[in-house]
Amino acid sequence: MSINYRTTAEILGWSLGLLRGEPIDDMEGGLDSIAGCKSYVHGQPPELSGHQTADAEAKSIATAVKGWIDDGIAPSEIGIAVRAKWLTPKIEGALRAAGVGSVDLAKASEDDDAVRVGTMHRVKGLEFRCMCVASVSANLVPAANAVTPVEDDKQTHQQDLERERCLLFVACTRAREELLVTWHGEPSPFLTALEKN
Repeated sequence: MSINYRTTAEILGWSLGLLRGEPIDDMEGGLDSIAGCKSYVHGQPPELSGHQTADAEAKSIATAVKGWIDDGIAPSEIGIAVRAKWLTPKIEGALRAAGVGSVDLAKASEDDDAVRVGTMHRVKGLEFRCMCVASVSANLVPAANAVTPVEDDKQTHQQDLERERCLLFVACTRAREELLVTWHGEPSPFLTALEKN
């Protein structure tokens, strides 16, 4: 068994629930057998936030990010991940309107005192004190173009769904202290599976 020093037990447990498609409540023993690791760091549970429109979601993200910065988190310690690059401009615009600088994760340097914004693929291997995984909406996660239609090939369809689920898991576990998961319209089926159980 290994110890996870990167993220809190609350974030790790919730994110593992995404992989399983059901919540994990046993923070003391459940993570040992499911993940092969345990986190001794505790903190806030992930915050989930749904919105009617993409504009409302972006404004809400900007408000949350501003709150983190006001609480003493450096902008460079905040990450925002989305499934597809075309989703970033609206969020970057809302951050700008709130007086918060942002930088494309692909172009960021250590000197950039700005919030990092990029795709879920781009955040692999990184970590942030505070992380927002945004636009986890039904029509965006899983990404339709990344999933083989079930009628074409059932096995490949299931494998594609698992890959998308794992991508969301990886994005969520980039958070060390706080995780905010947002969507607009209907939430992703990966999120609604957790709510039903």
